[in-house]
Amino acid sequence: MRRVLAVALAVVLNSIGHSMTIVTNMGSMPWPASIVNIMHTLQWTMTETIFTEGLVVIILNALITGRIIWANLGKEFAFLIPYSILMQWFAGWWRHFGIDRLPMVWRLAFDLLGLVTAFTGFAIYQRARCCHPHDDLSVTLKKHFNVHFTMGFNMVLPIIIIVICVLHNHALYAVHVGTVIGLLIQPRIVNFCDEHMPAFCRC
Repeated sequence: MRRVLAVALAVVLNSIGHSMTIVTNMGSMPWPASIVNIMHTLQWTMTETIFTEGLVVIILNALITGRIIWANLGKEFAFLIPYSILMQWFAGWWRHFGIDRLPMVWRLAFDLLGLVTAFTGFAIYQRARCCHPHDDLSVTLKKHFNVHFTMGFNMVLPIIIIVICVLHNHALYAVHVGTVIGLLIQPRIVNFCDEHMPAFCRC
């Protein structure tokens, strides 16, 4: 039960945080930013885009490993399905309250708050051993290649996706100063949360 509560909290915090960075348009992390640009390119809903992108990552992971780990697959869908739904719900909620129309300084403040919230959720679901498709793929890449290749993959591939979408849309979404700040502070925020999170999150 404790693990279920921790996973549920992680999903909610990730959804709140990343949806906030997307709505403010002041900078998301590379993968969420690529999802936003795909969403505008294909004219899909956020839920459809997140779920489809996650499914593609799951398939890619299976192709690299040459097998399907059913236990991990269940954990991935347990995260992906509610996350994709809640992301759209929270994004609509933020727009309803108008944070996308605030002055830039306030939008940046909400963006940074969103990043910290998402990183807190990331720390919790890592401790709860819940599998996000991207994290599962990162583990696979580290085993088959190395840490440096994995870091490059998680940076270069979303950038390529974003560039392709920009060429189609003639507009760039969810990449701003917050993206740079997020990349710089993520390790520190995650480490801090990992050291100070409540006992029930330590599964």
